[in-house]
Amino acid sequence: MIEWTERPGDSWWTLVRGSLAACWWRLLVVQVLFGGLAWTLVPLHALSYLHGPWVVTEALQLAAGHLLAAWGWSAGLRILDGGHGILSALRPDVRRIGRLSCWLVALDLVGVLRLLVYVDGGAYTDIVFSPAMSAIQLASLYLAFAAALLPMAVLLEGRGLRRAWRLSHGGLRAVLRVLPLVLLGTFATEALQYAQIVALGTYPRPSYLVPLQAAAFVLGVLGGALTKVLLYAAHQVSSRAGRDDSRAYGPSPVSPSSGHHSPGPKVTPGTAAV
Repeated sequence: MIEWTERPGDSWWTLVRGSLAACWWRLLVVQVLFGGLAWTLVPLHALSYLHGPWVVTEALQLAAGHLLAAWGWSAGLRILDGGHGILSALRPDVRRIGRLSCWLVALDLVGVLRLLVYVDGGAYTDIVFSPAMSAIQLASLYLAFAAALLPMAVLLEGRGLRRAWRLSHGGLRAVLRVLPLVLLGTFATEALQYAQIVALGTYPRPSYLVPLQAAAFVLGVLGGALTKVLLYAAHQVSSRAGRDDSRAYGPSPVSPSSGHHSPGPKVTPGTAAV
């Protein structure tokens, strides 16, 4: 188990460096495992259209994707927050992973809207090519920011969306730690998808598909692992600021249903005892 120490003045960047120094290779291994599982859903998704209603298939694909993402967050946070080994990190907390995956599905406005194409294609087309789609995309982007710390709120603290919203809106510094990550992640994903479409249109031979998909996989693994570290550090700093405010203004009542709160690791950059 990793044992870290923390000074009161440790910054977000200090936590990021300390977490990367202590956990980087285990995070990458876990990210590769879950990235591989996510890619297996693609051919299964295509084959499933041969059996059963398409709307059911798409809904199951949406739920399975977010369930896998929630499990991946659980494994990553077990490594970052508790210094677990890889096998121990993969052990699922079914209740909290289930809660997180339900939240992720509910907040995926574009994914849920896409189900409409299999129910009423005309209505879906009308929405996509109307000004309402811009509003939906903006709302989806805001929800991605507001819920960016939701995995930590659910998996570490046993709480929910309200807690994640308070953490991400906890002041200008909290916003600046989270919002650029959300924007960069969103635009990077769209740019990568667009690049693959353009490349496949320019070089349609099957031999080009493997390197394109391999490059996308590697970038996804690296980006996913780094995002977990950055958002985890943002959660730790925002939580500590909230505890400092509570001590300054007196204790506040705690709801019995708030669940277990994990105080997280205490980090000094580059130091770890195993």
